Amino acid sequence: MVASFWVDSPAEVAAQAKPPRASILTAPVEYKILKRTVIFRGSFTSTKSVDFAPASALDPSGGSGSAGGEMVVTKTPRKPGDQVQPGMLLVEISYRPVFALHGKIPAIRDLTQGVSGPDVTQLQRGLDDLGYGRGSDQQGHFGSGTAQAVRRFYTALGYPVPVVAKESPGDAPKPVLSTRSRSTSLRIQARDKAKKLVRVPKSEVMFLPSFPARITALGGAVGARPSSTLLKVTLGGLRLIGHLDPSAEGTVNTNQQVQVLLEDSGKQYPARVTRVGQIVKPKESEKDSNPAYIPVTIVGDRPWSPVLNNQDARITVTAAATESQVLAVPEGAITAPADGQASVTVLTGKGERRRVPVIAGMSADGFVEVRPQGGQLHEGDKVVVGR
Repeated sequence: MVASFWVDSPAEVAAQAKPPRASILTAPVEYKILKRTVIFRGSFTSTKSVDFAPASALDPSGGSGSAGGEMVVTKTPRKPGDQVQPGMLLVEISYRPVFALHGKIPAIRDLTQGVSGPDVTQLQRGLDDLGYGRGSDQQGHFGSGTAQAVRRFYTALGYPVPVVAKESPGDAPKPVLSTRSRSTSLRIQARDKAKKLVRVPKSEVMFLPSFPARITALGGAVGARPSSTLLKVTLGGLRLIGHLDPSAEGTVNTNQQVQVLLEDSGKQYPARVTRVGQIVKPKESEKDSNPAYIPVTIVGDRPWSPVLNNQDARITVTAAATESQVLAVPEGAITAPADGQASVTVLTGKGERRRVPVIAGMSADGFVEVRPQGGQLHEGDKVVVGR
């Protein structure tokens, strides 16, 4: 009798080995607004950026000699994300300043007292904006008035004025000696001053075409050698460019409202589409790593924060939506038999099945809008979606 509890008959073994009866999978009919959304990736980039990397540094005293040895970052008063204003000290290299002035022409040469040119004009205008006028100098000529403006600016910045030995008469002030007796030291000072010309080294000035600007990269910590790009400064704010899959062409248009999600922080920003470009196709050798895409320009309701530069984002566009709530069923509930009439199958509380012909409408997010034809279909009804 005890053994009989542990022994199964062949019939019982066969019954246990059979697959279970197939269950019927159902889903409720819902009454809601359907929204067809398109999701794609995008990245924030600056509209314009300016790089700066000095090739050398002056002697700390501002003399004509070089710093000697390797250049070293000796002070970083600013950090990435900080705003840049004209006349501001940005970084210090080998105890010499790097500052910003307004100007469209990059510094391509040292501007020394006695030279002329459009780059001198923008130096004069940049200093004049800060309250250091050029005196009686002609526009575009680096004369004694401009030299005095440079001296005042460097003194206010807290650094020795950069000078170079005089090689020609130029317009440097000459010592004036009266018939009265003067000390030897004063004569020596006047003579030495006459032999020096004021200059603005290209290694110390960063001309920027517009302000305010922001530092987005600083290549080097204090005590380190500066990288190939010491400073990267962005102008004109940020832009968000989305990469839309070409298969979704036509679903995104200008002026559509979008939601921008930063997945790392969970922050969302309302925005809109301002431009949909043409398909960008990669080179044949880059197809695997850089697939084709349609560039979509996204503008926020407010200017993008500079801290978003180089970050990725998820962009969600509502491509279409029903005007009001509609009856909707999962896509798997729609069947189309031989007669071609789409229908859904309703499972009643008694386990009976009832076929309801429908007209299918908009589909979105796995649901289909349905309108019953010659049958009853209500919110909450269970429709068959599979077995």
